[in-house]
Amino acid sequence: MQGRIIRVSGLQCLVEVERSHWQCELRGRLKAGCRKTSSPVVAGDWVDVVPTAERTGVIEAVHPRSSKFSRGASGTRPFEQILFVNMEQLVIVVAACQPRPRHGFIDRAIVMAIKGNLQPVVCINKVDLVSHQAVGILTAPYEDLGYPIYRTSAVQGDGMGEFKEALINRSTAVVGQSGVGKSTLLNGIEPGLGLKTKEIMKRHDRGRHTTTTVHLFKLQEGGYVADTPGVKELRLWGVKPAELAAYYPELEPLLGQCQFGDCSHLHEPSCAVREAVADGRIASARYEGYRRIFASLSSDA
Repeated sequence: MQGRIIRVSGLQCLVEVERSHWQCELRGRLKAGCRKTSSPVVAGDWVDVVPTAERTGVIEAVHPRSSKFSRGASGTRPFEQILFVNMEQLVIVVAACQPRPRHGFIDRAIVMAIKGNLQPVVCINKVDLVSHQAVGILTAPYEDLGYPIYRTSAVQGDGMGEFKEALINRSTAVVGQSGVGKSTLLNGIEPGLGLKTKEIMKRHDRGRHTTTTVHLFKLQEGGYVADTPGVKELRLWGVKPAELAAYYPELEPLLGQCQFGDCSHLHEPSCAVREAVADGRIASARYEGYRRIFASLSSDA
């Protein structure tokens, strides 16, 4: 039988099979051997399940993935931590304030979305706490790139109708740092969703530590949403410094126009990218983000 991973806790998987939730374990061969990622299955995976009892089974195989979102796991031994797979779009949530918005987080999430074959979507929440001008300054670099932008106030209800429409009948994952209001946004889309999720967690996790657990749930009006815990640090994975510019759509057309073929676009003379920043064709906020990310990738190399 075919099912979809809804949640993973330790070695236990919650799988949606024919509109019901099954408790499943992994077949031994899927757990064996040296792995390059954090887990052989993650939320969103399509799997083959063999029933063993009522709503209980064993996962025999994992289907090929169409997309993924991952990061470099923290610690002295780096490895790829895949948060979810097989989604269509990534909603990157930042707060207009409280906490202070960070362009760097948006830029890093966009890079990993593009790398993982996901459509980036930017959501600025808590817009009721700042001026329209402040929101405009924050969104301008991404509007110029054509990314979908949503300005919301989950508390006041501003922009929630348009935001909900963007999720209906789509497979969407939501990421953001702690405190930006992801849970309030999702409960604004479908009231009571948080209570349903907590009940599933209580039954499935059985006391396990779930700080990094991703939960996939189905919307009543159609579509799936993957809710992720607050991300403290989004460490890029699988991106080399020399490849970074290719993940910036505004930089990509200028690649090859610099004086040096291996131009880093940081300090070399006759750099087409730096000239575009100087004359306003590339947003300075985006370029400064590129510089910071390039430096972090170089230090990790």
